[in-house]
Amino acid sequence: MTGAEVPAAVSSFVGRTEELEALAGLTVGARLVTVTGPGGCGKTRLVLEAVRGRPLHGFVELSAVGRHADLALAVLAACGLREEPGRAPLEVLGDRLSGAAGLLVLDTCEHLRREVAALVGALLGRCAALRVIATSRVSLGVDGEAVLPLTGLDPDGSGVVLLLDRARRVQPGLPAGPGTEAVAVEICTLADGLPLAIELAAAHARALPLEGIRDGMADRIGFLARPDAAGVGRHRSLAVSLDWSVGLVGDRARSALRALSVLEGRFPLAAATAVADRAALEELVDHSLVRFDPVDGRYRLLDTVREYAAAHRRPGEADAARRRLLGWAGTFAREVRDGLEHGDQTAVRRVDLADAALRCALEGALEPAGDPAAAAAVAEDLAFGWSLRGRCGEGLGLVQRLAAVLDPVPPGLAWAHAFLAFYSGDMGTSLTVAGRAAEADDPRIRARSLILIGMVQAFADPAAAEPVLSEAAGAAATSGDEWGRVEAVQCRAYTHLFRGQPDEAVRCADGVVAVLDRLGHGQLRAWDAAIRADAAESCGHYPEAVAHGRRGWELAVAVGEPVSAGGALLPLLRALVATGRGDEAARMLEEGLLFLHTHPGLGSAETGHLATAVVASTGPPEAAAQAARSALDAGGQLPHQAAEAALLLAVARLRLQDPDGAREAARTGAERAAVLGHRGLGAAAVLTEAAACRCLGVDAGGAVHEALALLHSLGLRPRVAEGVDGVAASASDAGRAPVAARLHAAAAALREDLGVPPTPLAQLLAPSEAERGPAGAWAEGARLGAGGAVAYALRSRGRRGRPRSGWESLTPTELQVVELVATGRSNAEIGSRLLVSAGTVRTHLRSVFAKLGVTNRVELAAWAVEAGHTGRPGASAARQMFPARGVPSVPRHGPT
Repeated sequence: MTGAEVPAAVSSFVGRTEELEALAGLTVGARLVTVTGPGGCGKTRLVLEAVRGRPLHGFVELSAVGRHADLALAVLAACGLREEPGRAPLEVLGDRLSGAAGLLVLDTCEHLRREVAALVGALLGRCAALRVIATSRVSLGVDGEAVLPLTGLDPDGSGVVLLLDRARRVQPGLPAGPGTEAVAVEICTLADGLPLAIELAAAHARALPLEGIRDGMADRIGFLARPDAAGVGRHRSLAVSLDWSVGLVGDRARSALRALSVLEGRFPLAAATAVADRAALEELVDHSLVRFDPVDGRYRLLDTVREYAAAHRRPGEADAARRRLLGWAGTFAREVRDGLEHGDQTAVRRVDLADAALRCALEGALEPAGDPAAAAAVAEDLAFGWSLRGRCGEGLGLVQRLAAVLDPVPPGLAWAHAFLAFYSGDMGTSLTVAGRAAEADDPRIRARSLILIGMVQAFADPAAAEPVLSEAAGAAATSGDEWGRVEAVQCRAYTHLFRGQPDEAVRCADGVVAVLDRLGHGQLRAWDAAIRADAAESCGHYPEAVAHGRRGWELAVAVGEPVSAGGALLPLLRALVATGRGDEAARMLEEGLLFLHTHPGLGSAETGHLATAVVASTGPPEAAAQAARSALDAGGQLPHQAAEAALLLAVARLRLQDPDGAREAARTGAERAAVLGHRGLGAAAVLTEAAACRCLGVDAGGAVHEALALLHSLGLRPRVAEGVDGVAASASDAGRAPVAARLHAAAAALREDLGVPPTPLAQLLAPSEAERGPAGAWAEGARLGAGGAVAYALRSRGRRGRPRSGWESLTPTELQVVELVATGRSNAEIGSRLLVSAGTVRTHLRSVFAKLGVTNRVELAAWAVEAGHTGRPGASAARQMFPARGVPSVPRHGPT
């Protein structure tokens, strides 16, 4: 061993802990390790630190050694060894280095690649104990060589530490704090994390604030030079360093580098070879001018290299490269279009990997020599890709710029514009642009544009949106667009959910199951599950709601699409909360909020607020009220969510003993529900407002009876239990303890059948132990069942002003008698169901015969069937009370 020393370091070493460990590990198993990387990435400094304290033959700096020099002689001299007359330098070097184990470091080898490779191969063959570490911008290509690629420092980690350390060496007064560090991160990012670029930037701190350095790096190549012209060789400026690197490759590779400079970010091989020769690309990678990531197979130019190459482009080179890139983008987009429309994850991943190159192709088409018409077709094909990844705003910006320079705007681009505007939350633009696109002759574009029009309308007027969506489904079917057909029908399903018609919503979803099975579309499957979860939850089928909700959530998350994820999350959380699984709901909420935060999309923020309010609704009332208020304030564009949030707020205000606030919130909920035509939510708002009125001493019993009848006719079982409790509370206030007891017991039995604990509203309406009434009445009420409980509750209302004859003249009890007669039951059986005697039933029948002008039970049953007064008990009463879309209203007199 020669006993050489490591050159002294002139500055502190920052970061690179993992790289030091990796280099140490490689030198154990390999006799030649080459540290590669772009100029200025810190290869030499890393090796200096790695070999300190280790047996060293020599540290040989080769940057000043020319191609025609005797390399072995230069190494011999650098190792402090003398020549021997009459012997070749390589022979002497081999003898001296074979005497003992040790390291030989060859620094800056790229310009002498072949010569160094030959020398190292010869030395390793003669010196069994020798190990070599080389630094080079390109690997040496020697058998057995291990390569350690080196990249820049983390701009947010070691890069900032290095910048501030070097800046304070020339400007000790540099202030500390988060603001300084934030600007330092920006500078390091602009420097690509390259230590040379960072140190060159820091040298300006003597005369410039960090903000001035950041702004100066708008011209990185010109700015990143030592202000005092200090430094030697290739390290005195970034431009000189890059000149050195580029000078090592051939003309074809330099031309390829200039062409590749039209690409930003990471790009796939196909995009690279669309603008540059494959062999030239490999040469650029080999010389660390282009980085290759073997994990995802993509390439990248450091921004500093790209800026340098762009500055050296020749006339016409950029335009030609952009045309070739756009041609590739068009072919690529056509290849993935069908996959994107089917939600195929392979296609989505392909778009992810090509995303930056596709964006560059579209941006390039907007240049003066570009082809925006060709780019319009690419944008149309990629619209689903932006949507599935929750990046509609990015796509929308590109589409808007293309539309601005095209006259006329192609119908496909107009649809993409409307589609991306909708999912970006710009409903007005979506409606306007979709209206124009719907005039296209292409039935496929027309169908998809009508879907968007219907979706926008569905939020404000679901009933008006339904015929538009029906037309869209027909047009999609005619054009063979299975995606459009399923999308249109699923949107129709939501118009029914928004109006409280769960059975109709499920029928819609069932109608396209076969088409959906053929499509195999993950996002549309998520929507299907979300629709079924919502319908099941509203009807109290909680196990189904949980199963469908979980499936919809998992499908949406797998696709990474936030809108369908939110659609599945809400009914899932409602079902978990309703069944008393609050801890599970809280865990699901945490997972949901994290996903929606990292995957923003249409309504995801509003959905997050409402989901939080749902989970908080059974907790402390202060937290429940705060969460519900936030959800109500956030639900401006989504009336159905705002209505639900208003009801949650109303109940929370009641729990806080604020009946005035509760009544105001309930009225807000009723107003939002009325806009949608959601009679179920409207009736639920009536129940809640009635509870507030009760606290204020206002009689609202009549409205509660009407609301209960409506809820039962709609099949909304969870709300029915609350309605029965509401009627029971009114009966208790009127001093009818047995009636109240029967109804409270019936409501408890309904909840037991649903498998749910009392809701917060039911808890507020529940009787105290002293108010429970006779035990016998409780037992009777528990046996009523859902239909019997509603029928009994409606009879408890008493007589209202009615005409003397005809169906509308019948009392609620008489209507129930008619419905039971139509089912073939005897007087005794009817009396048992209605908790009255057979004689009382005969009295009711005589009154019915007189009012309807019939003479016997058979004739009465026939009339009932013809008039539709059969089926679910209470349905006929509901039809009488609410023939249209309205909901009962609570009296407005009394305290407000």
